[in-house]
Formats: sequence, structure tokens, C-alpha cells
Amino acid sequence: MNAVQSTPSDPRELRPLLHQKLDAISDAAIGAVHDLLLEFERRWLFAQMADEAESDREAGKHDPALVEQAIRAHRSRHPYAA
Repeated sequence: MNAVQSTPSDPRELRPLLHQKLDAISDAAIGAVHDLLLEFERRWLFAQMADEAESDREAGKHDPALVEQAIRAHRSRHPYAA
């Protein structure tokens, strides 16, 4: 059985394993691991936003008239200083 197959899928089991791995990382490597996690988070959030934007687009929420109406409503509630 390889490592992927033996890794539990329950987050409650994975979290302590991840903590153990992080605790075992050398001081020299921890910065690189941090950078990798930040990059992973950035990509994951971007993918979520893209998926939600596509759902909104499919639901017709990106209709130019609706966008213009939302902009006008926002500007009326928050007028720019003259």
C-alpha cells in the first residue's frame, strides 16, 4: 500500500498528521514550506472565486444592465466628494 492510499481522508485525522510533519521540518526549510502553503492558498481561493463567478454568470448575474444598476445604487448611497 502506498502513502496516498494509507493517508486518512477525515480532516480530524489529517490535521494532527500535518502538524507532526510541520513540526519535523527543519528551520532552514520552514520558510519554503510557508511560501508553498501561501501559494496553495492563493491558487485554491482563486479557483473558488472562478467557480463562483462562473455560477453567477450562468445565473445571469453578470448582465451588464444589472451591473450598471448596482453601480448606480452604490454611488447613490456613497456619493463621491466633490
